Amino acid sequence: MQWRAKTKLLISVPLLALLIALDGISALEGVPLLVVVLGVALLMGDVARGWLKSKGRTNLAMLPFMAAALVLLVAFCKGRNLSQGVLFLITLGVVFDILLIALAVIAEAGKRRTKGVMEFVGLLAAGLAMGFALALVFVFVHGGPGTSSLAGP
Repeated sequence: MQWRAKTKLLISVPLLALLIALDGISALEGVPLLVVVLGVALLMGDVARGWLKSKGRTNLAMLPFMAAALVLLVAFCKGRNLSQGVLFLITLGVVFDILLIALAVIAEAGKRRTKGVMEFVGLLAAGLAMGFALALVFVFVHGGPGTSSLAGP
């Protein structure tokens, strides 16, 4: 069943407003902003995902998002004093992300050899570039890469 654009809009706009409002709560440690940026990365890769699925490359369909998510999760943690629970969830995300990326390259190398690996590298590079571009949100929101933390000297 396909959702129409109006239904998607009616769901996503209030959810986005809620996440932006929740980002102001300091106990959440900026996780709502991470969810928003991951959602933007998912939407940015939607066109490539649809094209890859139509061409029968389902192993590579989520690769740009997974590469961007890897960069975003690591950039989110850089220079921050996060709680153990948040670090645990981000570690799980990074581990599963790397596992899925490794499985994608193994499947492509097994099926299509060099051509599959070259497509994998191209899509991985596109996803990493998208992730680095979106990671600038964390740099601007938290004042820059050289700011000090609350932990003290």
